[in-house]
Amino acid sequence: MADIIEFLEARIAEEEAEARRGLESRDQVHGAVGWFDPARVLAECNAKRKILGNVPLVTDIPTQIGATSEYVLMCVASVYMNHPDYQEGWSIDP
Repeated sequence: MADIIEFLEARIAEEEAEARRGLESRDQVHGAVGWFDPARVLAECNAKRKILGNVPLVTDIPTQIGATSEYVLMCVASVYMNHPDYQEGWSIDP
């Protein structure tokens, strides 16, 4: 699980840095998926960090692909599936 947590921490840091640059410029930033609100991205980064910080508290109920905490991390990581560091073993799709 450490690999996926490190991967997610790095992606969150990248998104946070980009959002902060957007706030500093006081302009809307045009990203790859269209216009976005830097304040919303920062709030999302905060929420993702809370998830990562509380993974040990998630009840590990067995699922088809592993424990609940692993599944939660894999779901969060799935939005980065096109990143070169994303590992195929993290896929939540069969």
